[in-house]
Amino acid sequence: MRGQGWTGIMRRPGRWLGMLLLATVSCLQAQGVENLLPVTEAYRLSADTSTPGVVKLHWVIAPDYYLYRGQMRFTGTGPVTLGTVTTATGHRYRDAYLGEVETYHVSTDARVEYSASAEGGELVVRYQGCHEVDPKICYPPHSQRFKLPPAKAAAMIVPAAGAAEGRSASHDPEGAAGDGSAVKGDGFWLVMLLAVAGGMLLNLMPCVLPILFLKLGGLIRHGGDRRRAIRSSLGYGLGVMTSFVALGVLVIELRHAGAAVGWGLQLQQPWLLGALACVMFAMGLAMSGIIELGSGLARLGDGLARRPGVAGDFFSGVLAVVVASPCTAPMMGTALAYALVAPLAQALAVFVALGFGLALPYLLLSLWPGLSRRLPRPGRWMDTLKQLLAFPMYLSVIWLVWVLARQRGADAVALALLAMTAVAFGLWVWRRGREWPRWRLLWLLPLGAAVVMPLVAVGRLAPPAVDQALASDEVAYDAARLQKLVAAGTPVFVDMTADWCITCKANEHVVLAAPAFRELMRQSGAVYMKGDWTDVDPAISRFLEHYHSPGVPLYVVFGPRRKDGVVLPTVLNMSVLAAAFKQARG
Repeated sequence: MRGQGWTGIMRRPGRWLGMLLLATVSCLQAQGVENLLPVTEAYRLSADTSTPGVVKLHWVIAPDYYLYRGQMRFTGTGPVTLGTVTTATGHRYRDAYLGEVETYHVSTDARVEYSASAEGGELVVRYQGCHEVDPKICYPPHSQRFKLPPAKAAAMIVPAAGAAEGRSASHDPEGAAGDGSAVKGDGFWLVMLLAVAGGMLLNLMPCVLPILFLKLGGLIRHGGDRRRAIRSSLGYGLGVMTSFVALGVLVIELRHAGAAVGWGLQLQQPWLLGALACVMFAMGLAMSGIIELGSGLARLGDGLARRPGVAGDFFSGVLAVVVASPCTAPMMGTALAYALVAPLAQALAVFVALGFGLALPYLLLSLWPGLSRRLPRPGRWMDTLKQLLAFPMYLSVIWLVWVLARQRGADAVALALLAMTAVAFGLWVWRRGREWPRWRLLWLLPLGAAVVMPLVAVGRLAPPAVDQALASDEVAYDAARLQKLVAAGTPVFVDMTADWCITCKANEHVVLAAPAFRELMRQSGAVYMKGDWTDVDPAISRFLEHYHSPGVPLYVVFGPRRKDGVVLPTVLNMSVLAAAFKQARG
């Protein structure tokens, strides 16, 4: 299955963007899943073309598997024109994120009318299904090709070699229920509004505060120069939206390839954590006035020399997305869950909307004179402010190194500190060597290697052999144990978290560690089960995918009346928790 997925990456539109980012996360490996049938055995598809101009499709679905009705797509290739498509009515239920969906068990049929010229053509059938018992995981969309005769040919035809086709123009079956693959009309625009609102609220999340301070300082520094402020905001917005789209395409393509990844995957990569710590450390040194970045570095290329400000603004937008994306703001989770299963065009629109929302406050400040005039005038105090804003950068470095320590232990911390020391020394050499002959700056090459080599070593470290730190009343997530507890009618509160997830930590300290929550758990007789997604964990990824969650946090309450689980919002409070436990217990 994994090999078919990677072939699909090369055929999909947008593959160039996905492959570009794949080069930056080459240490990420797709996680195999045991005890799953190959997709063509889980869903045996045959086609009957004995009736001229009609293809009768029949799926035989293996036990414990199901198909989504709304994920079926039918496309004619060559001189084939599709007519009416008829599919059977499936089992309807309401998904917490995707709304009304329909699924098929055991078997199902579809009827496709078509016309073709004398040379015939092909019918491409795309479908997607899931395994509904442990391991609970959904297959990537799979496509099979069938040769279509121009006239009657009474025979059962076998599919051509299956391939995960790209998202192309396709024929939707009549009455297909929404399954996240397409939201039409007002529903899609509602998702877009949620994405913009979620992106705006992301500015208030702790993850993005260092970049927020940096951009506000930049707008104040531009003062009354409106053109310069607009150019800066547009450069920042372009960097934000480009990065959101790139990260979104990467996650979508890896998930279709069978990789157990989700939103925030970049902070599951230890080498990238170390690289981010080095970048933020360098920015902090520059803002503190210890070293200067800009005038000297701008001479490295004519393009940056002419417009160094825009390049810097674009980079700050990229950095904002990389650091802020693990946070999930209110309303953002629904938009992300939709985008990860939507057609590529709609998914890209959602990611652009998220980026637009994140950049919107700065665009408004630069485009609306009334707002920009309320900002204080630039002056000598700006140097003091810039130095003050360096400290959030240093705090971010501490946070990143702490997450790195949780992932790979003390050795990783030592290597990251070694890389940051090399960064500081390299910047000092650069500053001192401004008047040196250019050949002497070749000393920067070994210093660059001194930065890169520790980060490569960090990526090669194995996770420490230490069990997850749990409180006395918590148990580690285990799919088999959860299934037994739910079958016995025992209430269970599942908390999927990660050390790099600021929203998760805020919920833990404000709500989940409060005596009121512990009393609610005691009265309910519930088991607190916690899953740690700080590092890549296929079992947790499967749980997240089962509940159509793009990442963490994810909170689900199980009980005798809700064995399927009650999904909670990403930002918790006691009233929401009490209502969920009451609903699960009945």
